[in-house]
Amino acid sequence: MKTKCFFFAILAIIASSYGEPAMNNSSDAITFNGRWLHADGKHCTSAPAATLQFESEAKGFVFELEGEARYRFDIDGKPATYFEVTEKATQKLAGATDGQKHLYRLIKISESNPGNICIPKISIEGSGNFYPPSRKSNRRIEFIGDSFTVGYGNEGTNSEDGTPFSKTDASQGFAFLLADGFKADFQINAVSGRGLVRNYANIVPDWTLEKLYELTMPGVAEQDPKTPRWNFEEFHPQVIVIFVGINDFQGEPPYANEKDFKAAYAKLLDNLRKAHPGVKFLLLSTKVWPNDNLTPIVKSIYDDQVAAGKTDLEFQIFYSENTALHGHPNLMSHQEMTRTLRPIIGRLGKWLSR
Repeated sequence: MKTKCFFFAILAIIASSYGEPAMNNSSDAITFNGRWLHADGKHCTSAPAATLQFESEAKGFVFELEGEARYRFDIDGKPATYFEVTEKATQKLAGATDGQKHLYRLIKISESNPGNICIPKISIEGSGNFYPPSRKSNRRIEFIGDSFTVGYGNEGTNSEDGTPFSKTDASQGFAFLLADGFKADFQINAVSGRGLVRNYANIVPDWTLEKLYELTMPGVAEQDPKTPRWNFEEFHPQVIVIFVGINDFQGEPPYANEKDFKAAYAKLLDNLRKAHPGVKFLLLSTKVWPNDNLTPIVKSIYDDQVAAGKTDLEFQIFYSENTALHGHPNLMSHQEMTRTLRPIIGRLGKWLSR
């Protein structure tokens, strides 16, 4: 998702101690997607697929990075480099060599659960300048969910193939693929293992999606309960895709209380309508193990909304091939989900063309 660019009195393109152009968190040359915290001269986030982008004619860049994460670096929307940082690093990345202005994008493709990453500085290696992206999107979409929305383990070839860190690529999850396909600004507010009112196997019961959704960086909530709350004025989506409840009703019982779940879901919809007047919703469900009781519950929520006169939402169920890490959708399933949901979202957002 895109946060509002942070403006100060002057454009924060500054000279670093080495003389190359650099920018910090006050720069309007950076466009952000995902929930970011801009403080103490750093950009910090815990969101999956959080991105920053800028335009430049430079041939190389230097990123100061803190925290554990896997990254994808794009040139004009196409992957150029994948790399990972385990704690703290200065990462040099090559740009285009033709001397023309290009659009660059850094995507955090791993999940920070728990944790976060920070970027204190981005510098040009050699000559060149930073420019704000020349095209502004008029489309905004948000995704609220759990591991399916994150893209958890989607690179795994079987249930035990690797670790969540090594096999999760949020840039190949259906949420990012849809936002990118529509060329929309976006937020992916999803946390693996969390339910709306009950987490998978009742892990960290005090930190469900109901509470985490209110925070700027949900990944640090367990370590820092006073982490800042999100300012909902920063980003007003036109479409919100809600895919919650898998962890409320999957795995070993006891499951979430159905009445509590429905009440929390309805409250979430009401709060989102107040925060984003005119927003449209897509409510999603899928088959869960062992009782497959999520879909009738979400469908009943949808039916209740329609009966109450709400015309701003649609409901969709889909089935995925959960053959990736720990029984999650694989890359092909995420692509199929993208194809299934694209026309529905296009209709809700009135985005009839790419």
